[in-house]
Amino acid sequence: MKKITCSFLSLIIVVILMASCSSSNVISYENSFYKLTLNKKTGSLITIEKKGKNLINTPGSEGPLFTIRFRDASQKGEIHEFNAQQAQDCKTIVKDELITLIYSQFKNVDLKVMVTVSMAKDSPFMHWNLSVDNNTPYTIDHIDFPNLVVTNDLIATGGTGRIFWPAQEGCLIEDVKIRDENGMKFRPIEYPQMGWGGLYPSSVQMQFMAYYNATGGLYLAAHDEQCNPKGIEFHGTDNNGIKMDFRLFAGGAGKGMYKMPYDMVMGVFDGDWYDAAAIYRNWRETSAMPVPPKIKDNKMLPDWYFESPVVITYPVRGHKDMGDMTPNELYPYTNALKIIGKYNKDFNSKIMALLMHWEGSAPWAPPYVWPPYGGEKNYLEFVKGLHEKGNLAGLYCSGIGYTLRSNTDTTYNMYKEYNEKHLEKVMKVAPDGTLATNGVCAGPNAQRLGYDMCPANSFVKEVVLDQISKIASSKTDYIQYFDQNLGGGCYPCYSTTHGHAYGPGLWQNEAMHNIFKGFQPVIEGAGYKLLVGCEAAASEANLSYLLYNDARATINLFTGTPVPAYAFVNHEYVNNFMGNQNGVSAAIDLKKSPMNFLQRLAYAFCAGDMLTVILRGNGDMIWDWGTLWETETPNQDQVKQLVRNLNVWRTGAGKDFLVEGRMLKPLPFEGVTNVPMITKPGGRNINFPSVFTSNWQYGSDRKAQFFVNYLPQEQEIIISTAGLKNVKVFKSASDTQGELAGDKELSLKITPLSTIMITYSK
Repeated sequence: MKKITCSFLSLIIVVILMASCSSSNVISYENSFYKLTLNKKTGSLITIEKKGKNLINTPGSEGPLFTIRFRDASQKGEIHEFNAQQAQDCKTIVKDELITLIYSQFKNVDLKVMVTVSMAKDSPFMHWNLSVDNNTPYTIDHIDFPNLVVTNDLIATGGTGRIFWPAQEGCLIEDVKIRDENGMKFRPIEYPQMGWGGLYPSSVQMQFMAYYNATGGLYLAAHDEQCNPKGIEFHGTDNNGIKMDFRLFAGGAGKGMYKMPYDMVMGVFDGDWYDAAAIYRNWRETSAMPVPPKIKDNKMLPDWYFESPVVITYPVRGHKDMGDMTPNELYPYTNALKIIGKYNKDFNSKIMALLMHWEGSAPWAPPYVWPPYGGEKNYLEFVKGLHEKGNLAGLYCSGIGYTLRSNTDTTYNMYKEYNEKHLEKVMKVAPDGTLATNGVCAGPNAQRLGYDMCPANSFVKEVVLDQISKIASSKTDYIQYFDQNLGGGCYPCYSTTHGHAYGPGLWQNEAMHNIFKGFQPVIEGAGYKLLVGCEAAASEANLSYLLYNDARATINLFTGTPVPAYAFVNHEYVNNFMGNQNGVSAAIDLKKSPMNFLQRLAYAFCAGDMLTVILRGNGDMIWDWGTLWETETPNQDQVKQLVRNLNVWRTGAGKDFLVEGRMLKPLPFEGVTNVPMITKPGGRNINFPSVFTSNWQYGSDRKAQFFVNYLPQEQEIIISTAGLKNVKVFKSASDTQGELAGDKELSLKITPLSTIMITYSK
């Protein structure tokens, strides 16, 4: 009787709540953190208010709450798309702290969609989910959900707004027009879009975005511990809006019930991108998402990882990605040993020589790379010469593409193998069933003709294992085998014969992990601790396998301001290196941004990354990989001094923090000026402070903040020490004691091209 009574009362509550909604066209929920308002007829967002102020752009957010794209594999991937506002019936059920929206009666299709929004009175977050009852003959390609648009009140418009985007380790957007003026314009994350952009887990390594202004912040994230493939993007809309765009790839789910395997989490917060990253990190650390052991506990890491070598990268053939590939002054390999020795002294550091264009096949011509150009003998002498001086050898490769013919060395082609082994069967397939022609760095104007291989095929695993095994026999210390597989990920395949789902899905991660696991015995049996890495920081889906990677924060200069969000979330597990800086000279006006190389070094140091410089044939450091060697070089003495003065902290007094530490939000300070980089071609400012900083914790209570003056003149900053205890100033990396500071305010003079560390407790 009691159960019947409770059920009856619950029904009455639901009816009352439904009736209260029917008296208006909105559904509202409010707690002490936010007020949510939805359109009752469509479910679209109307407002998310914090402190009485709306954080979203209502005209934009009132578009369809979801859009679902289906494909018909039997009709060459024909697209069928439906959205929330096309449903002729939308039922709304409000019960306690759960809103349920049921959409049905889509024209000419048997389809139902249910959206749930779960709230809690004591939480600033709400959890959104979507399920599809699919009685169509089509498979689900992707789901755009939820539709969230914020107002373009960004800094460049005179407003206070900023958007955090998790691409390329983290990017802060203050001006959407920067992206619109160059070759990195927004493109929807769908076939054939590949490469740099909003693909996760790839060039996007994490699953959260944020918008914040003077009123407060809005957090939007996929709390997906399985790391399903997604598009995570932003782009301008009508009505002065910016869409925060999440797209789930459903793994080719077909007829029947499909439920999103995770919640989209939306909520409000105070602060900036650091605070949003802390929300995401807190979730990640309590989730079941796999992570490697922390650096201090990871037995797979070599000793040199803790000695912070400076990476020096250069080609041995040609000058840049394309063009003449005649061997340059740094070939044969041993020609570079004297130059490396000189930089040992200049930087007071170990060096990792990371070679490009060394492949015996052709430059950037995967998957075959071994033996080295010119044969093994001189390369092995080179590796031996490096090791004798305590230095290290590294090699760039090009991932799991397949080269039919090189465009940089047309004498190299693999048509015979391709035809004899019928390798078209292992190449990626487009939605229409033809071979996908959007391979990375492939095409008539790119480095090669060819395709991308689908990693679900055993041939791919066998080739990778073979090549890594051969390189390991040379005692090479680091293999960036998965260059061009950004973040260690792969790109979609729509084959119906490879044994995986039709279209993007979780199978992609599983296939890549199978490849990574395949060469683990080689690493374990190599007789030394070999590391394998990828281009861009490893996405969280692949982090357990790729422990040293080529960071690509500078790609964000095509879009906004790089910020070290990846390091904030992951630095206790992985140290990356600064990377070959490809693209800087295309994104930034070097003459109008004379401090940009020094800024990038300071940024990388503060992100906890190992430093990198790029050489031309005579041994001079150049701006980036891709700069013409004839271009006037950066000030060599200033670069050497800054690298030396930064790297010594990674091996001295700052080592615990910069190598193994957990990043914290920095303590505020005053005294900096703006030193912008100027974009090409738009001439817009990307703003940077004249002093870079980062704050770290090591162990339970040791904290340290670093302040980098990358300018060639002294700077003075002021830090409030109110609320801090045991504040000490370290002006030298060899100082083990520090100087005790005052109680309320600390004034620090930072000499040119140098760093100061303060330690403190709370």
